[in-house]
Amino acid sequence: MSQTEHQVMALAGVFQAAILVEQLARKGQIDRDELARSIRSVLNLNPASVEDIYQGVSGIRIGLQGVRDVLSRRGTGISTEVMRYAMGILHAQRKLSRRDDLMNTLGKSLERAVEQFHYFDDPLHDSVIGAAAHCYQESVSKLSFRIRVMGNPSYLQNPRTADQVRALLLFGIRSAHLWHQQGGRRWHILFKRNALYRNAQQLLMRNT
Repeated sequence: MSQTEHQVMALAGVFQAAILVEQLARKGQIDRDELARSIRSVLNLNPASVEDIYQGVSGIRIGLQGVRDVLSRRGTGISTEVMRYAMGILHAQRKLSRRDDLMNTLGKSLERAVEQFHYFDDPLHDSVIGAAAHCYQESVSKLSFRIRVMGNPSYLQNPRTADQVRALLLFGIRSAHLWHQQGGRRWHILFKRNALYRNAQQLLMRNT
């Protein structure tokens, strides 16, 4: 795959996280397979490739559709909340990357979360999701900038749902880090939108 395709995949990961967070905050639940995939991606600390992080292009189909929709001339299909979460994730990742202390804390927390995952062998086990959420709390939540999640308070005040939201946001942060590693920048979304759109569309068509 080309670097642009890898950029699109990483950006799709950001948007997939944002879409799933919005669904969870408003409806109190999301597809279990999508949540499991997100947790596996976060805890895959030694991926063989970009594709391996997402368990293939099909693993970020929802995000690719989101990227395609937001970059299309129509600009339809993406809510303002999803867009706010996606931009917030990209911004938070950049601030986090400048904090060596928090990056070190995140690395150690992720190693402990991986141990939990190996012990329970289930990405949807409450202890595994809780460990991933703890990683977020100990790193991203320490930043002066916060990603404020809006939704149904009865869902967001549920500790299990709150942990799922944090784990999904961590998946988004991981994807934003990958986006930056692959040369992606926020201004590309505006000034390279046609190339990104074409690649998102091609990846979707290739995996139908």
